[in-house]
Amino acid sequence: MKSNIATILTFFGLALGFSHSAYASGLGGFTGTSSRFTSDPLAAGTGGITLFRNSSTNSYSQNPASLASTNKSSFDAGMVQLSLDRFIYTLNATVPLPPTANLAIGVIAAGTNNIEARDSRGYPAGQLDDTEMTYLVSFSNRFSEKLAFGLALKVLTKRFSSDDDWLDLKGSGFGAGVGISYSPRKGSTFALALKDWNSSYKWKTQDLFERGSSYKDEFPMSISWGWLQEMNAFSFAFEHDHYFIGEEIFRTAVTWNAWEQLYLNTGISYEDETIFPGVSARYEMSWNQGPPMHIDLGIRAGTRGEGLRNYLGWGVNF
Repeated sequence: MKSNIATILTFFGLALGFSHSAYASGLGGFTGTSSRFTSDPLAAGTGGITLFRNSSTNSYSQNPASLASTNKSSFDAGMVQLSLDRFIYTLNATVPLPPTANLAIGVIAAGTNNIEARDSRGYPAGQLDDTEMTYLVSFSNRFSEKLAFGLALKVLTKRFSSDDDWLDLKGSGFGAGVGISYSPRKGSTFALALKDWNSSYKWKTQDLFERGSSYKDEFPMSISWGWLQEMNAFSFAFEHDHYFIGEEIFRTAVTWNAWEQLYLNTGISYEDETIFPGVSARYEMSWNQGPPMHIDLGIRAGTRGEGLRNYLGWGVNF
């Protein structure tokens, strides 16, 4: 049985590696995919820019200082339709802490379902699932009208499981990030963030293998900076993400808001010598009674052969 488990896990590793390569080619061999993946509809249309509040619903997870740009409570939920039985779901809520602070909490669930396992003879041996859960708490504070600082904390879990419970392998860890937002003048914002400091999964495989061990699977840490410029009905954003493993990602986007209730975004990311375009839209609905709500839609190109990634989100401000 031990040899069968080892063989099945080998096939599973190959399937998981393929899944990761579909997420992002240059960083596909490293763990922590869900923290790097464009996971909300707005960011799908901004090239994945997450340093600013109006470029990503989940900006608090990457640059917690972006929370300082709002004084409203909000709740957002989103999902991404992906090929290869992959999934991403997000939930987050923010609340102001007067006079100058903000707090956000959220969950990002990502993974792959229905991975076919094979035994040592090559016969089907059930279905495997891979699930990553990220639990987030972010805090920001404005030190002045121009300068804000933020801190993000993450509890990380990853689980490999089978449909008949013969496999249940869990890893967990903790991570953190910090961010700064600075507005030198009205309509201009500079952002800087350190992401995934100390983020990792800690594994123990002694219960599965005769020579099992304990080890740590580290996330690639990165530092990002970006600039947002608002000009009447248009906003222009740029972001550069530098990973300390030697990978670089560049993103740029344009937002149009000539109509009060409609926001249109288009942007690209440049990674691994490939351009990934995307578009997104937000429509804000006003009611005579009740809080204002919005619907977000996004489409982003995937890697070669993957097709389009489709995003849907809903939120409310109160």
